[in-house]
Amino acid sequence: METKPTPNAGLKSRPARSRSTPGLRKLLLAFGLCVALGLGLWLWIAPRDASDATIYETRSLTLGTVERTISATGPVKALVTVDVGSQLSGPIAEMKADFNDRVKEGDLLAVIDRGPFEAAHASAVADLAIARAEIGLRRAAIAKTRHQLAQFERDAGRYKRLTPSGSASRMQLEHAETDIATTKDDLALAEAQLESAEGLVARREAVVRQARIDLDRTMIRSPIDGVVVDRKMQPGQTVAATYQTPILFQIAQDLSQIQIWAQVDEADIGIVRAGASASFTVEAFPEKTFTGTVDQVRLASTKTSGVITYTVIVRAENPQLELYPEMTATIRIVGAKRENVLHAPNDALRFRPPGVEASKGAQDQSRIWTLGPDGALQPRTIRAGLKGDAVTEIAEGDVHAGEMVVVRARRRPDAGKH
Repeated sequence: METKPTPNAGLKSRPARSRSTPGLRKLLLAFGLCVALGLGLWLWIAPRDASDATIYETRSLTLGTVERTISATGPVKALVTVDVGSQLSGPIAEMKADFNDRVKEGDLLAVIDRGPFEAAHASAVADLAIARAEIGLRRAAIAKTRHQLAQFERDAGRYKRLTPSGSASRMQLEHAETDIATTKDDLALAEAQLESAEGLVARREAVVRQARIDLDRTMIRSPIDGVVVDRKMQPGQTVAATYQTPILFQIAQDLSQIQIWAQVDEADIGIVRAGASASFTVEAFPEKTFTGTVDQVRLASTKTSGVITYTVIVRAENPQLELYPEMTATIRIVGAKRENVLHAPNDALRFRPPGVEASKGAQDQSRIWTLGPDGALQPRTIRAGLKGDAVTEIAEGDVHAGEMVVVRARRRPDAGKH
């Protein structure tokens, strides 16, 4: 039987490859990927050193000025402001002054209708003349009565001499004596009437003086040198002064110096003292700062919506006349000040590392924190002096100018991402 040659005859046989090799590779690759992911996750959640995750902001301790100030608002006022009014009622006949006019003491500002007051003055003068004439009549009556009394006394004397001889009767003597007594009574009455007439004259003279005063008061004059800042009446308008004095003009004496009536809260009034320096601004000149001095701290309080305030008078120069009455000023008053002292930012005294409580030492002792050479926080105890608006005086402590103190801490932006 003839045999046929088989295909690939003469070639060496090779071992067959395992069909599981690709699956094993995939398994190893998946395992490696899982290991890598696990390592990355561990690195992500693993705890890190707090110093590596936190950034500390620091400021330098310096020598300088520490100021404690308070803020308040109040209106601008002239040093002397006079309300010029009228004590009389009547229509205004003339207005001699207007807004912003400069006036001198005694200058005529307005005239109230003088007609009724001139008539009253003339009537008072006439009544005085009548009263004075009455005095003349009373004096003449007294003189007449005295002459009568003298005659009766002479008659009585003659009757006394003639009665013993029978030349005059006893009845004649008695009539003469009665006439003397009656005439003396008439003389006393006439003298009393003269005193009454003299008193009436004095009264009439007072009425004339009052009428003269009222007539003069119809001429409204300036009591001081100054400038008219307000005029409240118009010509022809009737002034009614029955119950209160109506205001016609308001005159400021000198606007080259002004004062501000600042309303200071009761919580801040304790540090305000006369002579303290102050600065202020007004809305008309927001970029300009004016300076002044505390002139007075008034004891009278004002209660508004339950808030107690006190009026502090700040005096300032106004040479350019830029500040007008009733402008609202925002004032900054220096209540306390220390110069050339070591001070720390207020933020440094407030800073506390996480988990560290505030110091429980003396009331004026505080703790600040510095960074050591290794970047670790180190506490320093100091005694605080004057606490200013932004910095606090360091009265005592193992610190020096130029040393850096921590004011705040924040997490590094990339903390926990690696």
